Amino acid sequence: MRSFDASELNTPQLQNYLQHAIAPRPIALVSTIDQAGNVNLSPFSFFNLFSANPPVCVFSPSRRVKDNTTKHTLENLYEVRECVINIVDHNILHKVNQCSADYPKGINEFKQTGLTELTSLQVKPPRVAESPVQLECSVIHIMPLGKGPGAGNLVLAEVKQIHFKENLLDSQGLPIQENFDLVARLGGNWYCRVTPENLFKLPKP
Repeated sequence: MRSFDASELNTPQLQNYLQHAIAPRPIALVSTIDQAGNVNLSPFSFFNLFSANPPVCVFSPSRRVKDNTTKHTLENLYEVRECVINIVDHNILHKVNQCSADYPKGINEFKQTGLTELTSLQVKPPRVAESPVQLECSVIHIMPLGKGPGAGNLVLAEVKQIHFKENLLDSQGLPIQENFDLVARLGGNWYCRVTPENLFKLPKP
Protein backbone atom coordinates (compact mmCIF):
# COMPACT_ATOMS: atom_id res chain seq x y z
CA MET A 1 0.00 0.00 0.00
CA ARG A 2 1.26 3.48 -0.90
CA SER A 3 0.77 6.26 1.64
CA PHE A 4 0.88 10.05 1.32
CA ASP A 5 1.25 12.78 3.90
CA ALA A 6 -1.55 15.21 2.98
CA SER A 7 0.59 18.17 4.06
CA GLU A 8 3.18 17.26 1.40
CA LEU A 9 0.70 17.24 -1.50
CA ASN A 10 -0.37 20.35 -3.39
CA THR A 11 -4.07 21.15 -3.79
CA PRO A 12 -4.54 19.67 -7.29
CA GLN A 13 -2.86 16.44 -6.17
CA LEU A 14 -5.01 16.21 -3.04
CA GLN A 15 -8.15 16.94 -5.00
CA ASN A 16 -7.28 14.31 -7.61
CA TYR A 17 -6.60 11.55 -5.08
CA LEU A 18 -9.62 12.33 -2.91
CA GLN A 19 -12.13 12.69 -5.73
CA HIS A 20 -11.11 9.33 -7.19
CA ALA A 21 -11.34 7.61 -3.80
CA ILE A 22 -14.42 9.29 -2.31
CA ALA A 23 -16.92 8.34 -4.98
CA PRO A 24 -19.50 8.10 -6.37
CA ARG A 25 -20.74 11.53 -5.32
CA PRO A 26 -24.27 12.75 -6.15
CA ILE A 27 -24.49 15.94 -8.18
CA ALA A 28 -26.40 19.03 -7.04
CA LEU A 29 -27.28 21.32 -9.92
CA VAL A 30 -27.85 24.47 -7.89
CA SER A 31 -29.86 27.44 -9.11
CA THR A 32 -29.43 30.76 -7.30
CA ILE A 33 -30.30 34.40 -7.88
CA ASP A 34 -28.69 37.68 -6.85
CA GLN A 35 -30.40 40.83 -5.59
CA ALA A 36 -30.51 42.25 -9.12
CA GLY A 37 -32.40 39.18 -10.37
CA ASN A 38 -29.53 37.52 -12.25
CA VAL A 39 -29.90 33.74 -12.24
CA ASN A 40 -26.98 31.32 -11.94
CA LEU A 41 -26.92 27.55 -12.43
CA SER A 42 -23.92 25.46 -11.40
CA PRO A 43 -23.19 21.80 -10.53
CA PHE A 44 -21.51 20.61 -7.31
CA SER A 45 -20.45 17.08 -6.44
CA PHE A 46 -19.40 18.03 -2.92
CA PHE A 47 -23.02 17.40 -1.96
CA ASN A 48 -25.23 15.14 0.15
CA LEU A 49 -28.21 14.78 2.52
CA PHE A 50 -27.21 15.40 6.14
CA SER A 51 -30.45 15.49 8.12
CA ALA A 52 -34.09 14.45 7.82
CA ASN A 53 -35.50 16.43 10.75
CA PRO A 54 -35.07 19.18 9.79
CA PRO A 55 -34.44 18.13 6.17
CA VAL A 56 -31.01 19.59 5.39
CA CYS A 57 -28.71 19.14 2.41
CA VAL A 58 -25.11 20.31 2.35
CA PHE A 59 -23.09 21.34 -0.69
CA SER A 60 -19.81 23.17 -1.02
CA PRO A 61 -18.90 25.83 -3.60
CA SER A 62 -15.11 25.69 -3.27
CA ARG A 63 -12.80 28.59 -4.01
CA ARG A 64 -11.23 28.25 -7.46
CA VAL A 65 -7.85 26.53 -7.31
CA LYS A 66 -6.39 28.52 -10.20
CA ASP A 67 -6.91 32.04 -8.78
CA ASN A 68 -8.60 31.66 -5.35
CA THR A 69 -11.76 33.48 -6.46
CA THR A 70 -15.23 32.51 -5.23
CA LYS A 71 -18.02 30.99 -7.31
CA HIS A 72 -21.01 33.05 -8.43
CA THR A 73 -23.24 30.58 -6.59
CA LEU A 74 -21.61 31.48 -3.27
CA GLU A 75 -21.77 35.19 -3.97
CA ASN A 76 -25.48 34.92 -4.82
CA LEU A 77 -26.24 32.96 -1.65
CA TYR A 78 -24.81 35.73 0.50
CA GLU A 79 -27.22 38.13 -1.23
CA VAL A 80 -30.32 35.91 -1.48
CA ARG A 81 -30.22 32.99 0.95
CA GLU A 82 -32.30 30.64 -1.17
CA CYS A 83 -31.53 28.01 -3.78
CA VAL A 84 -32.94 25.07 -5.66
CA ILE A 85 -30.99 21.81 -5.65
CA ASN A 86 -31.87 20.09 -8.91
CA ILE A 87 -30.98 16.40 -8.97
CA VAL A 88 -29.08 15.20 -12.05
CA ASP A 89 -30.09 12.20 -14.15
CA HIS A 90 -28.46 10.83 -17.30
CA ASN A 91 -30.84 12.71 -19.57
CA ILE A 92 -29.46 16.14 -18.62
CA LEU A 93 -25.85 15.22 -17.83
CA HIS A 94 -24.25 16.85 -20.88
CA LYS A 95 -26.07 20.13 -20.26
CA VAL A 96 -25.12 19.97 -16.57
CA ASN A 97 -21.48 19.55 -17.57
CA GLN A 98 -21.79 22.63 -19.79
CA CYS A 99 -23.08 24.58 -16.77
CA SER A 100 -19.69 24.05 -15.12
CA ALA A 101 -17.98 26.28 -17.71
CA ASP A 102 -16.50 29.47 -16.26
CA TYR A 103 -19.07 31.96 -17.55
CA PRO A 104 -18.77 35.66 -16.66
CA LYS A 105 -20.87 37.09 -13.82
CA GLY A 106 -24.45 37.75 -14.94
CA ILE A 107 -24.57 35.07 -17.63
CA ASN A 108 -27.62 32.84 -17.25
CA GLU A 109 -26.57 29.19 -17.65
CA PHE A 110 -30.17 28.21 -18.37
CA LYS A 111 -29.95 30.16 -21.63
CA GLN A 112 -26.43 28.93 -22.41
CA THR A 113 -27.37 25.26 -22.07
CA GLY A 114 -30.99 25.17 -23.19
CA LEU A 115 -32.31 24.05 -19.82
CA THR A 116 -35.76 25.37 -18.91
CA GLU A 117 -36.53 27.71 -16.01
CA LEU A 118 -39.54 26.68 -13.93
CA THR A 119 -40.99 29.00 -11.30
CA SER A 120 -40.49 27.77 -7.75
CA LEU A 121 -43.30 27.72 -5.20
CA GLN A 122 -41.47 28.93 -2.07
CA VAL A 123 -38.14 30.43 -3.17
CA LYS A 124 -36.98 33.01 -5.71
CA PRO A 125 -34.48 30.98 -7.77
CA PRO A 126 -36.10 28.96 -10.58
CA ARG A 127 -36.12 25.19 -10.83
CA VAL A 128 -34.73 23.16 -13.72
CA ALA A 129 -37.79 21.75 -15.48
CA GLU A 130 -35.83 18.82 -16.93
CA SER A 131 -34.48 17.70 -13.55
CA PRO A 132 -36.21 14.58 -12.14
CA VAL A 133 -36.23 15.91 -8.57
CA GLN A 134 -36.11 19.55 -7.48
CA LEU A 135 -35.55 20.67 -3.90
CA GLU A 136 -36.48 24.24 -3.02
CA CYS A 137 -34.27 25.31 -0.13
CA SER A 138 -33.69 28.07 2.36
CA VAL A 139 -30.03 28.58 3.28
CA ILE A 140 -29.62 28.41 7.04
CA HIS A 141 -25.84 28.62 7.34
CA ILE A 142 -22.70 29.16 5.24
CA MET A 143 -19.44 27.97 6.78
CA PRO A 144 -16.11 28.89 5.10
CA LEU A 145 -13.53 26.13 5.62
CA GLY A 146 -10.52 28.20 4.65
CA LYS A 147 -9.28 31.20 2.70
CA GLY A 148 -6.91 29.56 0.23
CA PRO A 149 -7.38 28.02 -3.25
CA GLY A 150 -9.63 24.97 -3.13
CA ALA A 151 -11.14 25.83 0.26
CA GLY A 152 -14.74 24.76 0.60
CA ASN A 153 -17.72 26.75 1.83
CA LEU A 154 -20.30 24.50 3.42
CA VAL A 155 -23.83 25.60 2.55
CA LEU A 156 -26.51 24.15 4.83
CA ALA A 157 -29.76 24.26 2.88
CA GLU A 158 -33.07 23.34 4.49
CA VAL A 159 -35.51 21.69 2.09
CA LYS A 160 -38.85 23.52 1.94
CA GLN A 161 -40.52 21.97 -1.11
CA ILE A 162 -39.86 18.72 -2.99
CA HIS A 163 -40.87 18.06 -6.59
CA PHE A 164 -40.77 14.60 -8.25
CA LYS A 165 -41.46 13.69 -11.85
CA GLU A 166 -44.55 11.50 -12.05
CA ASN A 167 -42.75 8.37 -13.30
CA LEU A 168 -40.55 8.28 -10.18
CA LEU A 169 -43.41 7.51 -7.78
CA ASP A 170 -45.78 4.54 -7.67
CA SER A 171 -49.53 4.66 -7.07
CA GLN A 172 -48.89 4.87 -3.32
CA GLY A 173 -46.56 7.85 -3.74
CA LEU A 174 -43.45 5.79 -2.97
CA PRO A 175 -40.20 6.21 -4.96
CA ILE A 176 -39.38 3.71 -7.69
CA GLN A 177 -35.59 3.61 -7.44
CA GLU A 178 -35.13 1.86 -10.80
CA ASN A 179 -36.69 4.81 -12.64
CA PHE A 180 -34.39 7.56 -11.34
CA ASP A 181 -31.50 6.95 -13.80
CA LEU A 182 -29.16 8.98 -11.59
CA VAL A 183 -25.56 9.85 -12.41
CA ALA A 184 -22.68 10.61 -10.06
CA ARG A 185 -19.20 12.07 -10.16
CA LEU A 186 -16.01 10.09 -9.74
CA GLY A 187 -12.44 11.36 -10.17
CA GLY A 188 -11.13 13.43 -13.08
CA ASN A 189 -13.60 13.33 -15.98
CA TRP A 190 -15.20 10.08 -14.80
CA TYR A 191 -18.92 9.64 -14.07
CA CYS A 192 -21.10 6.63 -13.32
CA ARG A 193 -24.73 5.86 -14.12
CA VAL A 194 -27.13 4.08 -11.78
CA THR A 195 -29.03 1.63 -14.02
CA PRO A 196 -31.44 -1.15 -12.97
CA GLU A 197 -28.75 -3.70 -13.89
CA ASN A 198 -26.35 -2.53 -11.18
CA LEU A 199 -28.90 -1.99 -8.40
CA PHE A 200 -29.21 -4.46 -5.54
CA LYS A 201 -30.90 -4.62 -2.14
CA LEU A 202 -29.23 -5.47 1.16
CA PRO A 203 -31.53 -5.84 4.19
CA LYS A 204 -30.47 -4.07 7.40
CA PRO A 205 -29.22 -6.47 10.11
